[in-house]
Amino acid sequence: MLKKLKQVTLQSLKSTGVSALVQDSRWRRQRLLILAYHGISMIDEHEWNGSQYISPETLRARMQQLKRSGCAVLPLGEAIERLYRNDLPDRAVVLTFDDGFADFYHRAFPIIGDFGFPVTLYLTTFYSYYNRPVFDVICSYLLWRGRARTLIAKDFIGQDVQVNLATNDAREAVLKKIRDFAAQQKLTAEE
Repeated sequence: MLKKLKQVTLQSLKSTGVSALVQDSRWRRQRLLILAYHGISMIDEHEWNGSQYISPETLRARMQQLKRSGCAVLPLGEAIERLYRNDLPDRAVVLTFDDGFADFYHRAFPIIGDFGFPVTLYLTTFYSYYNRPVFDVICSYLLWRGRARTLIAKDFIGQDVQVNLATNDAREAVLKKIRDFAAQQKLTAEE
């Protein structure tokens, strides 16, 4: 609901010309915009969680918009130094990505490279050594992928129940039970 409202509001601002006014304003030209991304879809992750993942097509369109708008895409360190020196170029932008998983390497990096933009990538050292998906994230995604199925949950929550995964509420409820079960069993990340 909130996402839809945000999209409608942004589209309204664009169609009325307000976005262009802000983009070309002296206020925007003298500010640093940091665009922080999390993940790029390898398959359909943006359909599952649009707040964490975007499609490669959307990322490409956003990079094209930065180029068309004449934005100065800077490395993070340089941007911060110039911000404190009050020496930012007009329309200064920084690109950052959290986690640095394979999706960044395979999907985002080639697109950003096509534009020659610098990017800051935050690596999670635990997952650099422990080369597995983040437990909560992968559980949520797998439950969403199985949304046309019924889960026999005994091995996952310690209760002999079947859960129809058709609704988001059902998936969220079983995800909470999986997390609680893992915590009660004191399971490690590897387990």
